[in-house]
Amino acid sequence: MMMSKYRPDIDGLRALAVIPVVLFHIGFTPISGGFVGVDVFFVISGYLMASILLSDITNGRFSIVGFYERRIRRILPAFSVMTAFSLLVALVIMLPQDLKEFGTSVWSSTVFASNLAFWIERGNYFDTSEDLKPLLHTWSLGVEEQFYIFFPVGLALVVGVWRLRTAFLLCALVAILSFALSVYATQHAPLANFYLLPTRVWELLCGSLLAFGMIPSQRNVVVTEWLSAIGLALILIPIFGLSPRTPFPGLSALPPVLGAGLIVYLGGGAAPTFVERLLALPAIRFVGLISYSLYLWHWPLIAFARYYWIELTSTSMVILAALSFAVAIPSWRYIEAPLRRRGAVFGRRRLFAVAGTISATLCAIGLILYKTDGLPRRLPAEIANMAEKGTYHGRWRDCGEDYAAQRTAATLCVLGSAKAQPSFLLAGDSHAEAVAAALFESGESVGRAGYQITDTGYRPFLGYRKWGEMAKYEYLNHLVTEMLDQHAEIRDVVIPFYWRQATLLDTYIDDHDRRVSGISAARLGLTALFSRYPGKRFLLIVSGPHSPSFGGNPAARARWFGHPYAPIVEKAAFEAEESKYADVILALGEMGNVTIARLSDYLCGQHECFGMLNGNIAYGDDNHVSYSTSKLLDPQFRNFLCPNAMCELDMER
Repeated sequence: MMMSKYRPDIDGLRALAVIPVVLFHIGFTPISGGFVGVDVFFVISGYLMASILLSDITNGRFSIVGFYERRIRRILPAFSVMTAFSLLVALVIMLPQDLKEFGTSVWSSTVFASNLAFWIERGNYFDTSEDLKPLLHTWSLGVEEQFYIFFPVGLALVVGVWRLRTAFLLCALVAILSFALSVYATQHAPLANFYLLPTRVWELLCGSLLAFGMIPSQRNVVVTEWLSAIGLALILIPIFGLSPRTPFPGLSALPPVLGAGLIVYLGGGAAPTFVERLLALPAIRFVGLISYSLYLWHWPLIAFARYYWIELTSTSMVILAALSFAVAIPSWRYIEAPLRRRGAVFGRRRLFAVAGTISATLCAIGLILYKTDGLPRRLPAEIANMAEKGTYHGRWRDCGEDYAAQRTAATLCVLGSAKAQPSFLLAGDSHAEAVAAALFESGESVGRAGYQITDTGYRPFLGYRKWGEMAKYEYLNHLVTEMLDQHAEIRDVVIPFYWRQATLLDTYIDDHDRRVSGISAARLGLTALFSRYPGKRFLLIVSGPHSPSFGGNPAARARWFGHPYAPIVEKAAFEAEESKYADVILALGEMGNVTIARLSDYLCGQHECFGMLNGNIAYGDDNHVSYSTSKLLDPQFRNFLCPNAMCELDMER
């Protein structure tokens, strides 16, 4: 089934891939699974590239140089212009730390390794918000181009040494292994699963397998119509039915990949199906023709608009979507299309020279931005300091990441009063780290010291492990119980964590390897912890509201751009979200050894919750409170650590 003629329905399928991606990125709520458009693109790419390669190999005209010439003509012109534009805008408006991270995006995307860079970056919980990274979307180009480093040569060698059927079977085997790895990684390494080639290659190979022509053609017209309709449904249902919370790719990616594969497989026959005719409609086909430029340009426009204006309305997002089309059309017409034809504008030798020069220049600029820490002298030191997250951390921030550091009972941080034996414990995620300084300063003031067991995303839910971080949870849960079992002197435990993420966004595994919702894991896991130690007292700190407009970074941007900065969240909206896990808090608070402290008591008024308090920035970023806000908990910390002023009496004696 090697493609020998133009398939207008494939351009239509490209439109079906790119439109959901754009709508998803502008926040169009019904398209909650629009990200699966990228998976459809992978199938199309695998099919088209394998078709070209197999045609060249079987006809004796395969050239690896020729293949990469085509890839350069297809990918580099529009990519280079988009990246150069993004560089100019970033140099003007980005704060130093953000520009430094952007520099990494520039050089890594230029060498088609941005998927690796973003995978590594995501390990830093406090890095720039994904919504503000203008080149984040280039991760998919990295996956594709890494595939095309190995696939052409490997395919040519296998076909040349053995035969076409052997190559088909090997591709099928690799696809099966990759899919199995992806299913496994949804639970054990979800971040790597999303970004890396080994767990994505099966999607490209599903398209490639169709190009071999070894799957028997479907001749029954009725069956063909039904199968093509099923293929369309398999794409549309995930677009509307999945969400960013869905473990992905793995099993969840199978329907859109199979759906795209069915449409590709069944198209191009003598009697076009309804779906094929629909996708070949001129308007849909035109969107497919500009899909690459549209994909390239839509995200930087959205990210830079968010960066400059801090908060965008729904109307603004619709305007940005329209602007993306307005930019994509000339990009396709005047940059992408003219250079795709072999011999157009540049011959092969000059093309490689120009491509190498452009790539080297972009890499050099990206590395300069990274090595110079984002050129901090471009803006006043006051604004740079305001934007720096460390400004809001307070002391003792370095005692986190216990799993990464593999700390043990003997090597945990002991903080607070230097004259006291440790007698309390702080356990939790990065929200615990955000209040750690205030807690241990309170401990110091009442003559008490304590241990710290914290790591990003960790909550001490006994009997439960977070999906994708099972090893971390097993290690830290064991460490917490070991400390509480073996240290009778630890009589008080403080547990702050990000309730919204823990209960509404994360999924957990119980001791029987069953998936459990975050709300259930919080209720049952904390109940198990509190019940196991009835003689100990627990202070459970409930996180406050969140907003992308909160934090030092947007405050610094607002100051630099001359925008007023008084960010708020409607209290009713926060309470509506909190109501989803309020019953858990209420039930835990009724346990005799549990005290509840709410950050919203300090951050919210009668109708609004604030990102600024008493002239101070209340948050370090969009959800972690600043040191000045955490200090508002000092009376509750002191009362918890020193009930009935017993500590003061002990100190006096």
